[in-house]
Amino acid sequence: MADLSDVIAEWLTNSNECFHINLVRPAGAKDKQKRILEEPFHPSFTYEIFGNEEKIIGYKDPKIYLDFRANDLKPTIDLQFKHKMCMDEFFPKDNTQELDMEKALRKFVAPNAFDSTETSKPTGPDPTSSSWKPPGELLQGFKLHGKQFEIWKTSLADVVAKELYRNMQVLVPLFIEGGSLLELDDPDWTIERWTLFLLYEVTPLKNPSTSPYTIAGFCTTYRLWVFPTFEIMHATKSLPSPPASSNGDATSCNPPRLTQDPETYLINEHIDPLQSPSRERISQFVVLPPFQGQSLGARLYESVYQCLLKTPNIYEITVEDPSEAFDAMRDYSDIVFLRTLPAFNALSLPSTLPPETLRKDAPIPRELILGSDTNLTALRHEAKMVPRQFNRMVELHLLSTIPLLNRNTARITRKEKSSGENDRKFYFWRLALKDRIYRQNADQLDATEDVEERIHAVEGGVNNQQEEYNERLEGIEKRARRNPVESEENSERSKGKRKRAVIIEDDEDDEDIDVASIASSKKVKA
Repeated sequence: MADLSDVIAEWLTNSNECFHINLVRPAGAKDKQKRILEEPFHPSFTYEIFGNEEKIIGYKDPKIYLDFRANDLKPTIDLQFKHKMCMDEFFPKDNTQELDMEKALRKFVAPNAFDSTETSKPTGPDPTSSSWKPPGELLQGFKLHGKQFEIWKTSLADVVAKELYRNMQVLVPLFIEGGSLLELDDPDWTIERWTLFLLYEVTPLKNPSTSPYTIAGFCTTYRLWVFPTFEIMHATKSLPSPPASSNGDATSCNPPRLTQDPETYLINEHIDPLQSPSRERISQFVVLPPFQGQSLGARLYESVYQCLLKTPNIYEITVEDPSEAFDAMRDYSDIVFLRTLPAFNALSLPSTLPPETLRKDAPIPRELILGSDTNLTALRHEAKMVPRQFNRMVELHLLSTIPLLNRNTARITRKEKSSGENDRKFYFWRLALKDRIYRQNADQLDATEDVEERIHAVEGGVNNQQEEYNERLEGIEKRARRNPVESEENSERSKGKRKRAVIIEDDEDDEDIDVASIASSKKVKA
């Protein structure tokens, strides 16, 4: 008699492994679509669809073939299995997990994927035409590894872009941990806040009548209104400028006033909330597995970042729940960009500090070590970075100015009295890092009565953060030594688990790392 566990195992299947995803080249109604990839790829997560155990229950040898048309991402799904068991007698009707495979998938996959005879006209241009192009505007075109790529930007309020995203959004829960579907039927004023960035490979084809665009990845961002404080208004250059007087003295400023209709009390002037001071949040970031490990994640992120950087009313660029792989890629890109700013590149560590600032009862002289808060804040505003990310980049850059042999705690036992200049710089750098980590985790640390335990926690956090920074710097050096594979062509039409410092969770947020997503349940602690 067969063992019961063996019998049960026959009706349990890992839902990640039975999922086969591929891309197909656009074809006419009478032509058969051909899969582009020799080997399909599998999702990273399916728990949103099939439950936390990521198991399909009640099927023998199930297969899920999900194909996307390469350019407009129209999905086609084919469900196959040898046998299906009726599970109603084993599970209560109110069970939260949907056991029927097709019903579970229908909640995430666009409805047109299940109807192979669906012949409705496309929302926009004919996807089977060679003239088809992505919706929106071309941000950048570049060559990499002998291939041509393009990055496009469009609003989700665009009907073609919305339909394209509706086709592809099942990829969000499949490749982003904790990723959820957007409410695409929200009012226009909400949808208008969403921007979609599309990364395509442009592939020369033998058949000139077929669109050469093949999706490689995408990113979504969301614009958040921010209360217009003086600092924010100044940073976004939204303050009214007083007229110049004949003698050069400042004169009184009379900013424009809004007027109201006397009957309805409504504002007469049109106010576009998307043009008011805002934060832009990178929400979803996916590079499909066949295109990972090619630096395309970094290229997509840098293009998105530069686009947002040029938008005057954006105050800060934030990231929603970044994964550790995304964090690494982001650090590499951010530090390279910041070093193009002369004021940032000129930051340096002091080799001496006034003795009175180093007394045990004196606060850590962070400004004397890292630079004045005023200057650093101005730099942060110029880069539109949130404080935590910018502070980390300052620490990373300053650590890079210390020779590797001097980044050793064994050399700083005499602290500020160390004989070597770089040893003193390293001591001061760690002092500033301790101050930042302590401030960031003050509530938890202050609740620890044991002073030795508190010191040990901070010291451990500093060591972990330094270890991470050293890894980042190694990756940056590798990138710097690497010769460009091919020349780039930038064009604009004018015309997106390693331990970090171990203390508490933070709400905020190698180029060759496979950056598939940014959403994560990990804890960011340094």
